[in-house]
Amino acid sequence: MKKNIFFFLSLFTLFFTQFTHFAFAHEVYVLSKSDITRDIVNPSPNPFSDVAQEPYLFSLSGLLGIVLVFVVLFVSTLKKVEKHFDPFLFSLKKYAAVVARITLGVCLAMSAWHGALFGPELPFANFVNSNYIIFIKVILYSVGILLTLGIFVRTAALVAILLYVFSMLRYGTYMLTYTNYLGEMLLSLILGAGPYSLDVLFFAKRKKLSRFVYNFTTFAEKYSFLVLRILFGLAVFYASFYAKFLHSNLALDTVMQYNLTNYFKFDPLFVVLGAFIVEAIIGIFFIIGFEVRFTALIFLTFLALSLSYFGEAVWPHMILIGINIVILLHGYDEFTIENKLFGRKKLEPVL
Repeated sequence: MKKNIFFFLSLFTLFFTQFTHFAFAHEVYVLSKSDITRDIVNPSPNPFSDVAQEPYLFSLSGLLGIVLVFVVLFVSTLKKVEKHFDPFLFSLKKYAAVVARITLGVCLAMSAWHGALFGPELPFANFVNSNYIIFIKVILYSVGILLTLGIFVRTAALVAILLYVFSMLRYGTYMLTYTNYLGEMLLSLILGAGPYSLDVLFFAKRKKLSRFVYNFTTFAEKYSFLVLRILFGLAVFYASFYAKFLHSNLALDTVMQYNLTNYFKFDPLFVVLGAFIVEAIIGIFFIIGFEVRFTALIFLTFLALSLSYFGEAVWPHMILIGINIVILLHGYDEFTIENKLFGRKKLEPVL
């Protein structure tokens, strides 16, 4: 059974790799500022307008994708498979919140180090007056260190959330690209330091939560990974929608500048369409909670391909890598559609 699972994983990954090698290239990371400005200002073509150029390939790829998704669903919901893998997978759940907290802390500190908010396209110089850049760096370093070590985590998370809200006032809907950060901030706010933290090591016996904080965390705890999953999926979907549909010129420029048509003998706009569909589906799967572990594995595969092919900076992608690992560790929460439909008592789908 293990061989079957790995076979289908390899087959599915191979298919989507051949179909759209650059699926997770973040266009605003790999293009020049002048290219980005031009592509956003100029009207962009609708990627779906190119379906007529490759109708059979489009239909065949879609059919193959659907078949493979249902094969993975069938295999990962077999009772024997669940009984075999679930004890191990359940033992990993307790590490999910720890990885999420440390990932967020490290990423915020890296933002301060690189002088940009969440990604290189948002430098501090465009965010605040130059006189206040030092204060933004101090805030991000402080919050990042506190989260990483696990000290005053809820306070640090609240400060980070306020910074994110301020960034939304500055950059508007573009910040939907970074709702993955907001998801981790809210998760840390709800769950606090948790195990494997200095807070627990030094203050657990003396620390008492206020009635308000206790009531809030008790109520919100079961929704914490739901919030993370939805906001992560939203970030993936919106990033794809923004760069491959709303401003598809960004993706087209990426295809042409990196000579991707040498690998894919299709119209460049058709390659953009394939990437948009793959990313959009992955975002939707995270949001609704369908094949979340399998989707995280596919996401990590594409991230590795993108980083190696485009030579992108690693630090803006650390948050994506970390959250995918968190989802692999935690798996299904009670609000996932797959758990609702196929979950059994003390068992859950494997992938």
